[in-house]
Amino acid sequence: MKQRIRKLLSGMVVVTLFATAQSQTLTIDKAVEFALRHSPDIDISRFDFKGAVERSKFQKGYYLPRLDLSAVAGKQGMQFKDQESLSANALIGSLSASQLLYDFGKTAGRVSASKEEEEAYRATMNQTISRKILAIKTRYYNVLKMKSIIQVNQKNIDLQKGQLRRAKRYYENGIKTIIDVSDAQVRLTQAKLDLSNSEYEMKLRRAMLEEEMGYAPYDGNYQLYHKKLDLPDVSRHLPAIKTPLAQLEGFAYDHRFELKSSEHLVARSRSIVQSEKGGYFPTLSLKGDYSAQSVDQEYLTATPERQWQGGVDLKWNLFAGKQTDASVQEAKISAMKAASQVDRVRLLIKREVIETRLYVMRMKDAVTLSESIAKSSEKKYIQAKKRYENDLSDYIELQEAQQGYIRSLSELVVSYYDYYIAVAQLDYAVGR
Repeated sequence: MKQRIRKLLSGMVVVTLFATAQSQTLTIDKAVEFALRHSPDIDISRFDFKGAVERSKFQKGYYLPRLDLSAVAGKQGMQFKDQESLSANALIGSLSASQLLYDFGKTAGRVSASKEEEEAYRATMNQTISRKILAIKTRYYNVLKMKSIIQVNQKNIDLQKGQLRRAKRYYENGIKTIIDVSDAQVRLTQAKLDLSNSEYEMKLRRAMLEEEMGYAPYDGNYQLYHKKLDLPDVSRHLPAIKTPLAQLEGFAYDHRFELKSSEHLVARSRSIVQSEKGGYFPTLSLKGDYSAQSVDQEYLTATPERQWQGGVDLKWNLFAGKQTDASVQEAKISAMKAASQVDRVRLLIKREVIETRLYVMRMKDAVTLSESIAKSSEKKYIQAKKRYENDLSDYIELQEAQQGYIRSLSELVVSYYDYYIAVAQLDYAVGR
């Protein structure tokens, strides 16, 4: 019975270790999720936004009453002419209160400007998230691209091994010369070198993906999800983009966060102009003070025990050396600059939408044509191999056809994943 229990526990340990050793699958959506959770770039933009929220709260505080309490304990003295000086212990407490009534837009402008700044930082944070999603997709597809190139390089090794076997057999039978064997060995070694380089390159691209995520998921024990390419037939798997260009532009103007941020900055600048213009007018406030004092007997007749005052306070700067004029003009210039920035961002968005839409079309054509070249190259290689086997062509023709076939597959892989990167860039350009 004990032996059976030990075997059962041993089997459970093996199963647990096997399950732990299995790598996880990292999808592109999961990679984006990890990036949004761990990326320092997004944390920085989030902290900037939170800081703007607190600044907005600070400005709103000017609408609320202000209470100040102060207390002083110590000694005080008095001396009158031809009289003996007096000194005594004193304890003085005072309470001051004030409430803004009206300041002709100075406070309202500051509060509105801080609120618009908050919204601008919110849009900037969302734009940072959009850029991060694009970066994650680009690096994810670059890893998959290299993974598929590794498969092409492995196929090249298999072809070179087969060629080496044929060259050795033909040489042993006296059909071909030793140089064919030597060349096949060199090309096999070169194919292995290409495979090794591509494997190192894939590790580097994985590291770049993890850097963009700000996190190495599953302790680095993961595989990227992808559908194995049925080379060279890949064009039928491409997602179609049929939305008209004008519709894409309109969508971008409504959803790009750079434009939203710029528009909020324009509103902020106009609010600052309003606030600065308030400097020409007075500020009305309610103010009240109450104080209580406790002093030694010697001061009771000279010092009030309680006193208070209250009323409407008016402050009006009649002349400030034209500083108010300068502040208003500077605020107006900043508003015009912000408006020009909106126009610049709209032009940038339009150019990016056109550019990325054309790039998608270009890469789709590239995939279609690369697929056609790969299929033709495969036929050429098969024909060259038959000609070589029947002693109708030399070894150079065979190798050129073989390398042309492998090169066409690599270019097809690059075009295929570049198409997906182009789609991701288009999504970013239109604000999706």
